[in-house]
Amino acid sequence: MSDELGISFTGLKESVSWSIQQFARPRENRLAALKQYVGSHYSDGGAEKRVPTNFLELAVSIYTRQLAAQSPRVLVTAKNDSLKPYAMNAQIALNQIPDEIQLGETLRRAVKEALFSLGIVKIGIASNGVTMLGHDYGQSFVDIVSIDDYFLDMTAKSLGGIQYEGNDYWMQVDKARKRYNSDKIEPDPYTVIGEQGEERAESVAAAGGAKEYKDRTWVRDLWLPEQQKVLSYGVKSGELLGTVDWDGPETGPYHKLGYSDVPGNLLPLPPVSLWRDLHELANALFRKIGRQADGKKTVLAFRGGNDDAAAIIRNASDGDGINYTGEKPEAITVGGVDPQALATFLQTKDLFSYLAGNLDTMGGLAAGSDTVGQDKLMSEAASARLADMQEQTVGFTKGIFKSLAWYEWTDPVRKREIEKPVEGTNITLRRTWSAETRKGNFLDYNFGLDVYSMQNDTPAAKLQKIGAALERFLFPAIDMLSAQGGQIDLNELTNVISDLSNLPELKRIVTFQTPSEDEPVQAGGESRPSTKPSNTTRTYERVNRPGATRSGKDAALTTLLMGGNSQPSENASIGRPTS
Repeated sequence: MSDELGISFTGLKESVSWSIQQFARPRENRLAALKQYVGSHYSDGGAEKRVPTNFLELAVSIYTRQLAAQSPRVLVTAKNDSLKPYAMNAQIALNQIPDEIQLGETLRRAVKEALFSLGIVKIGIASNGVTMLGHDYGQSFVDIVSIDDYFLDMTAKSLGGIQYEGNDYWMQVDKARKRYNSDKIEPDPYTVIGEQGEERAESVAAAGGAKEYKDRTWVRDLWLPEQQKVLSYGVKSGELLGTVDWDGPETGPYHKLGYSDVPGNLLPLPPVSLWRDLHELANALFRKIGRQADGKKTVLAFRGGNDDAAAIIRNASDGDGINYTGEKPEAITVGGVDPQALATFLQTKDLFSYLAGNLDTMGGLAAGSDTVGQDKLMSEAASARLADMQEQTVGFTKGIFKSLAWYEWTDPVRKREIEKPVEGTNITLRRTWSAETRKGNFLDYNFGLDVYSMQNDTPAAKLQKIGAALERFLFPAIDMLSAQGGQIDLNELTNVISDLSNLPELKRIVTFQTPSEDEPVQAGGESRPSTKPSNTTRTYERVNRPGATRSGKDAALTTLLMGGNSQPSENASIGRPTS
């Protein structure tokens, strides 16, 4: 083995074990953040204390939606003009893959993993004839790899200089024996405890010592970039199971997504680690405020220890008449919410939204300013904060698509049936995309990504885009549109609005009749004069109504709770609805 690889297999395993130990603290921090993310009501392995204001879940949900709303689409272009028709064929064929392998869901999971730690996917093709890990023979796959299972050479100074990387996984014993052609592979007891004794993310929802339906063994895959080989050996036994030459893209099987590089370090800084302190502080304050509110009580105090009078009042129901001759009792209120604690919580909540990139604006939770123009500017600023993360997500997805394209392109037997539209018509031509019909080499093509395909494109969003296009571009230029022979098909527009807004009744309310070609005339043959005025006058009146923003209301309430002086208009905004 040493002669074949040029290295010591024993020394390699020792280096891998050391690198895995360096992941202990990042894995521990991820697990602690996951427990806060699921709260105390998810399972016995969730947060120990209640999480009444789960800001982590809110932020992660918003960012996941912004970064990977749906499956992406690939764009294929050819460097040579003669290959452009074949580039379109490749584009149509490759865009069948996301639905086949549920790539959109995998990307969302990878983005979520990157928010907590590091997003990792493993790309390959099942080519050994054994159905394993849910993949059939000849099927390309993109699998999520948890940071609990992943490792890489932590002695390297950069990702380009790593000597190895890999991941662990569980595999059924019978399939492992068939895959590696060995009857010596024995089952390992399933556990949610890692190799170094650390608690894994699975422990949040599952306890250890479970009884498996079928025996499995714990396997480790190790990719060696310099040797261009992949090793597999038992995690527990340490016995080498197999060695294969790497016959895939030069980028290797692992693609990684991280959002904030740390100079001099291989692992990125995950956004959740920046948000977690404020999340935990806000929940500690809110739990304290809840205890104070729950402990507040009002009691009746009697002078002279009149127990009989106290018993009579205590036992009386609302509206009952009682015979009472003692002194009038005094109501005493004890406990209650500390104004400074409530003000601190409100400030912490606003600070979390600020450091997380203005969640109110990003998530559409509330207006961030008093005017539409200011709110639009804030929304664009929030998008600018997202721009870097979106670019990294797009680059990560582009790398995945390029690897998938390589597997598809180099597959000698795979055939895909595609329907190619004829430009300018409603006609589509059925074609076969295979090794025989492809032209040129893989490097003759560029594989890009339709960035907008990953964004939220719900019917409501489409309807909003149509309305904005009509209002901003078409309606102001309606005269020029008519002069050039253009017109807006109101019948089709009504149908589109009805479909996108899920309002089928609109098609019945708005009806269209075929206009008569003959112009209506009066008796005597004279044309009937038009009743439409030649000039119209419109008056626009702008009405300012007082409103309030969530941040403004919180600021006014905080000032009031801290005993500060605020303007009457600021105090009045506390009771106004958020606009």
